[in-house]
Amino acid sequence: MTKESIFLMRRQKKIKLLQIAKELNCSVALLSKYENNLVAMDSQKVSKYNQFILNN
Repeated sequence: MTKESIFLMRRQKKIKLLQIAKELNCSVALLSKYENNLVAMDSQKVSKYNQFILNN
């Protein structure tokens, strides 16, 4: 799945960035910047981010 489709799925499922940030042990700002293509995120965190959205 593409980054954009994961983002849209997160929005549809109404998953907040705070929920994901707690699970990944990172900041909401990092996730927001990642979603807006302002920063690159570690591949492990990207994988966990995707899995959290797909499984919830």
